[in-house]
Amino acid sequence: MNIKIPRIVIGGTGSGVGKTTIALALTQILRKKGLKVATFKCGPDYLDPTYHSRASQKICHNLDGWLMGKESVLNTFYQACHNVDIAIIEGMMGLFDGHSPNSEIGSTAEIAKWLASPVLVVLDTRGMARTVSAILKD
Repeated sequence: MNIKIPRIVIGGTGSGVGKTTIALALTQILRKKGLKVATFKCGPDYLDPTYHSRASQKICHNLDGWLMGKESVLNTFYQACHNVDIAIIEGMMGLFDGHSPNSEIGSTAEIAKWLASPVLVVLDTRGMARTVSAILKD
C-alpha cells in the first residue's frame, strides 16, 4: 500500500530542542489554511500525542519501529492518512538515536526512510554562531 500524501518528519539533534513546538506550530498553521492534518509521534511516547491530537483535531498515532516493525508502522501510517491532506511526523530524541547504539534501529531516521519522507531537522543553536554552518554542512 502506498498513499501519495505529502509528509514531513520533524527530527532533531536531541531531546528538548523544540521538535514538539515546531510540529504543533506547523499543524496549527496548516489547519488554519483549511488542510486536514494527520499527526504521528515516533516511539512509545504518550504525552506528546495528546498535544498533537488537540492541535490536529484527529487521533495522533505512535510509530515505533522497534516495537511495531516496518509493516505495522507503514500500515498504521497509511490507514491514518485516509482523507487527510498532509502528515506531520514528530521524531524522538536525536534523529539517529534509537534502540541500538550501533545502528539506526528504532530511530526517527529509520521511520523517515520507511515513509520515504523528507526530514526537517531542529537543532538548539544557543551559544553558537559560525558553528551552526559547520554542523549543517555535515
